Amino acid sequence: MKTTKKRLEVFSFYDHAGISRHLEKMAAKGWMIESMSNFGWVYHRIEPQTFKFAVSYYPKASEFDPEPTDEQKTFHEFCAHTGWKLACTSAQLQIFYNEQENPTPIETEPTLEIQSIHGSAKKSFIPSYLLLLLISIMGGGLFVSGMLGDPTAQLASPTKLFTGLCYLILFALCIAELACYFHWHSKAKKLAEQGEFLSPASTSKIQKVILGALFIGFIYWGINFIFTGDKMRRWVGIEMCFYAPSLMLIVNTTKNALKKRKVSRGVNRTITLLVDFVLAFAMMGLITFGTLKLANTGFFAEDTEDTYEHGGMTWIVYNDELPLTVEDLTGESYEGYIKERRGDESFLLGQFELYQRPRFDTENYKEMPQLEYKIVFVKVPALYDLCKNQLLDKKDETDNTNIPEGFKRVYLVQDPVPWKANEVYQLAYQDTGALNEYLLCYDDRIIEINFDWEPTAEQMAIVAEKLNGN
Repeated sequence: MKTTKKRLEVFSFYDHAGISRHLEKMAAKGWMIESMSNFGWVYHRIEPQTFKFAVSYYPKASEFDPEPTDEQKTFHEFCAHTGWKLACTSAQLQIFYNEQENPTPIETEPTLEIQSIHGSAKKSFIPSYLLLLLISIMGGGLFVSGMLGDPTAQLASPTKLFTGLCYLILFALCIAELACYFHWHSKAKKLAEQGEFLSPASTSKIQKVILGALFIGFIYWGINFIFTGDKMRRWVGIEMCFYAPSLMLIVNTTKNALKKRKVSRGVNRTITLLVDFVLAFAMMGLITFGTLKLANTGFFAEDTEDTYEHGGMTWIVYNDELPLTVEDLTGESYEGYIKERRGDESFLLGQFELYQRPRFDTENYKEMPQLEYKIVFVKVPALYDLCKNQLLDKKDETDNTNIPEGFKRVYLVQDPVPWKANEVYQLAYQDTGALNEYLLCYDDRIIEINFDWEPTAEQMAIVAEKLNGN
């Protein structure tokens, strides 16, 4: 029979009433709280019993303390005389239980209790959530910056969407927790002056909804991560999934090992933070260096892909299936090409870049025709204009005041009929003329295509047939 249980509980730091009720229910089911940490709460099996639980706060305590202070021990002994037995402690939280049906409360003075809770909150709860709030704002700012710079890439990437969701969820959680706490503290202080104690409103349901949204986002990201993307992206994703938990585990193990050795609070905190800082940079550096090293050896080539050596480096011979090839357009056969397809696809957009280039070791590779094109699949019609305007603005320099008039790169409207498209734009320099680079707008996709030559009307029709099914 299982004698221990570990659960991830969602209670606010200051929700002592909610914590007490929960622990009473667990004891009635035969589980007694043993320890609390950021990694979960641990329970051990007991005979189902009816206990009363109480949560007390000790502001002077720290998670780095090797053992309770003499003042804490005196307080624990006092509580024991009134029937309150210590179940566990976690930094400023002290959990007691009592076998009596109607025990004398540990805290009887509302004003002092509010002061203890607030003093403890200022030491751990409030700084932690303010730091997380800052991280969420910084991360969210990077996501918004990405949206402003390249919204198509952001919205087409499940990873970037999931990252943005994480920062949004973290922001919402921090705001909810801090707002609820300060609202409760303000009202509780006023009532305490009248000798009344205001129990905190539970935010457990809010936290569960937020965590549920995060879980759904993680599942969506995981499915896309497993079934799409190249080998390098999957490799880096797996490394990052191990990076954060491993770092937290090592840092927490370091802290607990120092506590067991009775190292002082200050020394423990210094060493733990130092280990955290050094290890974070060392592990990230190792991941980056290792990934680049493996990439240079051709490790990320798929099983069906070959490699070749050129210029002291290992190059992957991609042979992806392309919807449109040079052979389709010219009617000729060639050897020595690399055909590569890469991109992302979410429930909003799909963006893929496709290349057909000659190998560097192919004879006369500079004379061989090349083909490059990008396809943006728009799954949500409301995003169509956003994607089109981004692709136009990316290369059009009409509004760029830093470039003299007459030397700008601009898009010229072309006849869409040969391309069987809704709209067609051709890139051109005002001084030297048009380039063989086009932007093709169809009902649910936008295609940016670049030729080595000037395409004929027949080749334009082939593009429409191969890339849009017209």
